[in-house]
Amino acid sequence: MRGLRAELADAYRAAGTLAGGVPGDHVARTMIATAQGFIVQEALFGDVRPEAPEGGLRGLMAMKTQKTG
Repeated sequence: MRGLRAELADAYRAAGTLAGGVPGDHVARTMIATAQGFIVQEALFGDVRPEAPEGGLRGLMAMKTQKTG
């Protein structure tokens, strides 16, 4: 499963949809973890809409790092 997701990430990168610099395996592991987290939340709490983690991930990706010191 992880290998297929890594290939998908590489295909997105080749198409110019996904930026380089992050190994396909890392992207695959993140995709799997996100899906597993979604399933666990649905099992525990119910009524989890895909828009919630989608928006949350978008917000996290938009964060700017602050320089210290």
